[in-house]
Amino acid sequence: MELLVLFGVAALLTITLIVVATMREALRPRRRTAGWALARGMPSDPGEVDVPFSEWTLDRPGDVRLPVWDVPGLRAHGPVLILVHGWGRSRLTWLPHLGDWRRRGSRIVMIDLRGHGDAEPDGAGLGDTDVDDLTALLSRLDAPPETAVVVVGRSLGATVAILAAAASDRIDGVVAIAPYETLRVPLRQRLWLRGLPATPIAWLAVQGLRLVGRRPRSTRAAAARTTVPTLVVLGDHDPISPVADGVAIGDAAPEGRVEVVRGAGHGNHWALEPARLDAAVDSLIASCERAPATAPSPS
Repeated sequence: MELLVLFGVAALLTITLIVVATMREALRPRRRTAGWALARGMPSDPGEVDVPFSEWTLDRPGDVRLPVWDVPGLRAHGPVLILVHGWGRSRLTWLPHLGDWRRRGSRIVMIDLRGHGDAEPDGAGLGDTDVDDLTALLSRLDAPPETAVVVVGRSLGATVAILAAAASDRIDGVVAIAPYETLRVPLRQRLWLRGLPATPIAWLAVQGLRLVGRRPRSTRAAAARTTVPTLVVLGDHDPISPVADGVAIGDAAPEGRVEVVRGAGHGNHWALEPARLDAAVDSLIASCERAPATAPSPS
């Protein structure tokens, strides 16, 4: 009997440690900072890929500072494109593809989410506080009313984009690459990939994250509340964002369109089908651009 009790205590302690470690990893992902890029011989800002830019900081309550790169686009009357990276990434994500986005917009804005890149201090928003940050960014940009705003996000950034589109009337379109339904999904999938008992640990970790102020939100429910064109790009071999969840998210959006790339995982969609995906993005942008205001006819 005593041996069973010891085994039970040991199992409980092990599960507790794994839950705490899962929470800590979620809240404090590995940083991909400018220094991280420099140490690997990678571009650390748009200037290093020969693109002009300005840099400024979005200040948020609690001394949170989110760095922003602001890049002029190549289309004078194109939309403002806001690029939002995934968990464990940063605005560095977009540098290799910046030329593709510049040709589509008049202004390209890249932000480091809480707890990522060069943002201060530690503590990822995990799709909760990030939504309010994105809404604040929209206000700070002060784009002209006649200029469309399209948010492009990957993974965590894709869920944030959809959640924000449901909460703000200043977003005119969303490109969501590998979104997931709720916070528990990526936690569960990462645990599963490590061979750990994913379902109970992910559930417990989410409850713990609730206690520290990270409220899980349903991406599918938010998609159903959107009123703007929404393109969902998925891979049918994605180990983090299950394709069935992504299809459900896209189908829930009243103006949703889903593109599934066969053989794609979590981040290689464009490497496999660049032409089809570029055409889908260009179509979405064309559908959400605002018509220029016309002058009143003389009486």
